[in-house]
Amino acid sequence: MAMDLLVDAVVYGNLLSLLSIGLSLTLLTTRVSNFAHGDFATIGIYIAYTMSVLFGANPYLFLPFSFVGGLLLGFLVYRVVFEPLRGKASLVTLMIVSMALDFILRYSVQIYADVLQRSLGVYTRGIVFKDVNVNFLGSTLPGLLVISSAVAWLFLLLLYLFLYKTKVGIAMRAVIENPSLSEALGINVKRVYALSWMLSASFASVAGVFLPFRITVNPDTGFSILLSIFAAVTLGGLESLLGSIIGAYIIAFSETVGVYYLSQIGLSTAYRPAISFITLALVLLLYPRGLAGLWSKR
Repeated sequence: MAMDLLVDAVVYGNLLSLLSIGLSLTLLTTRVSNFAHGDFATIGIYIAYTMSVLFGANPYLFLPFSFVGGLLLGFLVYRVVFEPLRGKASLVTLMIVSMALDFILRYSVQIYADVLQRSLGVYTRGIVFKDVNVNFLGSTLPGLLVISSAVAWLFLLLLYLFLYKTKVGIAMRAVIENPSLSEALGINVKRVYALSWMLSASFASVAGVFLPFRITVNPDTGFSILLSIFAAVTLGGLESLLGSIIGAYIIAFSETVGVYYLSQIGLSTAYRPAISFITLALVLLLYPRGLAGLWSKR
């Protein structure tokens, strides 16, 4: 039982780290608290599900398609919705716009699910992906544990190399620090913003593909995990990518262990969101800078 809890917590931490790092990117660059971020994950789910139904292959094989779909979606959302509002709308207005975007994307997926069900004759709600086993160093491990860990840490490593070892990544960090000065120095801030949204959506879309391997999903799944994503980002520190990763694993382990003990004392697992909500509230009340405040003196 302890091993099962550990595996579930690690897997959930992998997914939540990808989701939280994506939300942090949009917060750091465009200062948008994107309430539609969970929907990016849902769209990634349905891209992989559609491809697996059409080609009869394991959804793991279609992770690249979800990644590319996320890139395109992030670019479209920024250019059509948020780029026209740049410099014209307050942060509160942008947040409200993201809430409206959440409704648009979520119900667009609902419509797509209906169309897919009627055209292909498959279930498009209550989706569950069948996992595979992986032989690793003489042991048989759940494929979800191995593949999600490999993908999550590969993405995080590539993001680090991108931000610190490439000219575009250094330009993005400069824009995060001071967009006005960066623009004056010749950096195309608009392109940097678009790239941050593309990366944000692609990370979330890839994370979404792993969700049906551990829970039953539907078009509202992205919205249902939004509280956990915000809790992870807030716990880590709203302006820290590293803090978001650490916060994601802490929230993942807290929820997983918390739900187990709730069930042991006879309480419903429906109280699971309360763990993230209480964490979010306590951090905001007691230490708004989050974990990043432990190593940042600004």
